[in-house]
Amino acid sequence: MSLVWFLGFLAVLVAVASLVKKITGAKTYLVETFPLEPGERVLWEDGAADAYPIPNQQAAYVSFRRLQRVHVKVTNLRVVCGMKGLFGSSHVVQHVLYPSDRAYPEQARALGGGLLTVGYQVFVFERASLVVHGEGKRAYVELTLDPSLDTSRNLRAFRVCTERASSFTLPE
Repeated sequence: MSLVWFLGFLAVLVAVASLVKKITGAKTYLVETFPLEPGERVLWEDGAADAYPIPNQQAAYVSFRRLQRVHVKVTNLRVVCGMKGLFGSSHVVQHVLYPSDRAYPEQARALGGGLLTVGYQVFVFERASLVVHGEGKRAYVELTLDPSLDTSRNLRAFRVCTERASSFTLPE
């Protein structure tokens, strides 16, 4: 009987999610086919990285397992990060980061960061904050998020874990 309740709950959850998607107009974008703006070109790319936002209140030492399911693409305008689904082969865009000294979309000022309108979160980072930590398998790049925007209200930084951290480049 509990299996029937569980399956019914999943069906209701999928129905509500599709209704919200239809109402808000959110779309699913793939990193591999993400539309680039005119004049935008790829500067750096890693298909086996890990990327996630870091909250303000976090333990002093946190260790994450490297699943290498995130595809990070740095263009001359922004950083696009997408995660591979459980059984999928393509990467769905989750985060798009813009430098604070450039124009960025209005979604960066909203609390949800565009999650319910464009389908991914928009963050703004401070260009001078790029820090590369370590090297090899434990290397990562950390970008400090702009604290004045609502999207990063409870977030401190955005981290990209990659073995190629030393060659990471920022948008121009």
